Amino acid sequence: MDQLAARLGGGFLRPVDADRLKNAVADAVRYPLEELDPIKALPGFQRAAVASLSKAWNAGLTLREEANVATGAAARDRLNSLATLEKIVLEKLPANQLRPRDLVLRALGNVTAATPVLGRIEILGHTEMSPVWRPLLERLAVQIPVRWVAEGREFPDWLQGTQVEVEMTPKKDPATSLVSCASPRHEMLEAFRWVRRLLADGILPQQVAIATASPEPWDDHVLALTDSANLPVHFTHGRPVLSVAEGQLTAALAAVLLRGFSRTRIVRLVALLRIRASRFRALPSNWSGGLPVSRPLGDVTSWMRAVGELDPLLSPEGTDQRPALEEMIKALGKGLRSAAEVGNTLLEGKALRIWTKALRDGPPPALDITLQRLRIDDTVDQGSAVVWGTAADLAAAPRPWTWLVGLTSQAWPRRPGEDPLLPDHVIERDRLDPLPVHEADRRDIQTIRAMTAHKVVLSRARRDSEGRLNGASPLYPRKPDETYLAQSREAEHAASAADRLVARPDEFKDIPSAISARGAWTDWYTRKISAHDGLIRSNHPVLTRAVTRRQSASSLVRLLRDPLGYLWRYGFGWREPHETDEPLTLDPAAFGNLMHEILEEAVTRLEETVVGGFATASPEDLIEAVKAAARTVGGKWQDEQSLPPPVLWRQKRRQAAQFAITALQSPENRLSGQRSWAEIPFGVDPAHIAPGAKSLGNLPWDPASPVTIPETPIRITGTIDRLDLSGDSTRARVTDYKSGRKRATPQLGKGAELQRCLYAFAVTELVNSGPKVEARLIFPRSGDELLALKDPKATLQRLAEYVAAASKSFARGNTLPGPDAASRYYDLSFALPAGAKERYLEVKAPLSASKLVAFARVWDEP
Repeated sequence: MDQLAARLGGGFLRPVDADRLKNAVADAVRYPLEELDPIKALPGFQRAAVASLSKAWNAGLTLREEANVATGAAARDRLNSLATLEKIVLEKLPANQLRPRDLVLRALGNVTAATPVLGRIEILGHTEMSPVWRPLLERLAVQIPVRWVAEGREFPDWLQGTQVEVEMTPKKDPATSLVSCASPRHEMLEAFRWVRRLLADGILPQQVAIATASPEPWDDHVLALTDSANLPVHFTHGRPVLSVAEGQLTAALAAVLLRGFSRTRIVRLVALLRIRASRFRALPSNWSGGLPVSRPLGDVTSWMRAVGELDPLLSPEGTDQRPALEEMIKALGKGLRSAAEVGNTLLEGKALRIWTKALRDGPPPALDITLQRLRIDDTVDQGSAVVWGTAADLAAAPRPWTWLVGLTSQAWPRRPGEDPLLPDHVIERDRLDPLPVHEADRRDIQTIRAMTAHKVVLSRARRDSEGRLNGASPLYPRKPDETYLAQSREAEHAASAADRLVARPDEFKDIPSAISARGAWTDWYTRKISAHDGLIRSNHPVLTRAVTRRQSASSLVRLLRDPLGYLWRYGFGWREPHETDEPLTLDPAAFGNLMHEILEEAVTRLEETVVGGFATASPEDLIEAVKAAARTVGGKWQDEQSLPPPVLWRQKRRQAAQFAITALQSPENRLSGQRSWAEIPFGVDPAHIAPGAKSLGNLPWDPASPVTIPETPIRITGTIDRLDLSGDSTRARVTDYKSGRKRATPQLGKGAELQRCLYAFAVTELVNSGPKVEARLIFPRSGDELLALKDPKATLQRLAEYVAAASKSFARGNTLPGPDAASRYYDLSFALPAGAKERYLEVKAPLSASKLVAFARVWDEP
């Protein structure tokens, strides 16, 4: 009707374009709007203002006139404010774009020209017509033939008494089915199975439709099933912007502007820019490999420095791509307030149009919400595709085969709501919205059922996506009888290849992946050890390489207590993903590293500044040294590490410093002529000694000197937390600090406490005089109690036997799960069978112990 009125109005008149209206409202909010000023900057205001103006215009209301006759002060203020907004908007619209009321007045002025301009008029697919157009339609019916085709539905009451001819199309009598599904996702899956069956029977895609009252909550299910089923599906209401690559690019840009710089966000943004922005296409996919691993990248300065350090010959063509990255970082550094400028700098084409539209629909701080709501026209041709969309669209153009989903009490009909800017106490709802949404939903479903030629399926989900029970919609028929579909049923027609295999277990069981999965599942729960539990052929190259590497205390612990985890970690190279961007706190490992660095700095400082070194330092000297060390280490971490929020970081740093003071003040006897070192490396691969590391003159030994466990080929490496050595090198004391909570007084601790024993042996081997070594363990968090290793020599002898047996067993292919696999905090749980701790490990534990009997006794060591 708006196009008809514009044509009859003459000249180059046009109805108000939706995008132009949004732009005009976005510009208008910069002006004083009286009563609306406190809320005009809120997210969603512009969208609400567009909706309210459109409703008022379609209802034929004049806001200023409504304000003049309003009786309440609040209603009058609101209407005057909206009238001011309307005035500004109209001034910003093109002169040829008119409101519906103005178009009607122009058209009524030229109504005598209706015969040559318009000819005969037919109205199809309409449930109702907005009040603003009714006077024009009534007047046109006097001049020319006007026919309203009701298409099986009731025609509006206001047509009675007019000269509009009403044609009642006979109702069709389609077959009707009622279907009950388990969940919304299952409901959509059944709809796609039904579509696949129709296509197999020769029905064309353009004859099939799936619809619901409000399709947005279903879109993710439809997108996933469309891809897996490989069916052409047209979204009548538009596809979500975030479902296309350009939308993902704008979302990545919004994430950086809203949440700040981080490695993950910038790498994701560049990956999408490489695909959708011409200036970044020459950048190789592995460009981020040159970024510093541990350095925090949380601001413009750090990113500019990191980009400047990249290899200038990044692209295969040999051109320097750093300027493009630097331009991007500088643009992003302008922040959220310059969102429009940043978009113009980095985006192009479709992505830029999406970005611009999102900024028009809401303020920059609401970009993440705005982008989620945005939609773009679907490029799939609806003339050759299955249709998915709103019931209103389908009611206007019914298809012979239709499935209506979502007929629950919560979703269909939708519940009416007040307009946010023109609530009922300002303008009565019946005047502003003569066809409320719940009534429109009723008419739409009646029309679809009446005009569908062959088949209508109505379905509902028994439970919602969160598992709550759903009630049936009042529009859900009571006849015929409902078909109950179980989610686990074997479908007659599959929606996709995966669905087909689920429906045909005899076919699925013969494919290689199913055979392998069935074999693994059977072996996992059979009381025997198999390849699926970790048996590998003897002397496999992966095993040999893993067992001959330089071993640390932590790697030996894993070898002794979890050979399968040792294979995954040191054979396969699996690592737990480490997210360095914006941590909320320090994890236990990072906190332990912080405490150890403070201890190292404090001991080194005391050795250099106090006469007699650390051994003669007073309690006051210790405290001052630790405080100074905490400041130094804290500053270093701020430059090199990603840290939690400042309040938490300060608290963790104070806590680590306090633990360091507790550790250094633990009671101990001073060795004669004592010298002390902290964080002393030993058994290091020479290739891994970085330039600038501790010089030989500052250490009691050469850190590259090999250290081998007696009677084994196992070479060990590590870092001793603290070493005290007497002046004549005849006595030594090694101390291992633990930042966790104190456990039972351990010796080998079931194979989990190896540091003291290995440290004592390393000192014995590397100090030429072969000193008598005292090995101790302390938990500063639990106090200053020192836990001494009893009889280090005998303990090392037992440990050497266990390690030798474990390495031989591992090389023979016995890579089986050990007791650590059942730990609550096991970092490789994802690789174990599902529910491993409840069943699998219980079945396999005694069998594994019998296979690993040569060293399993270590699991009972105190």
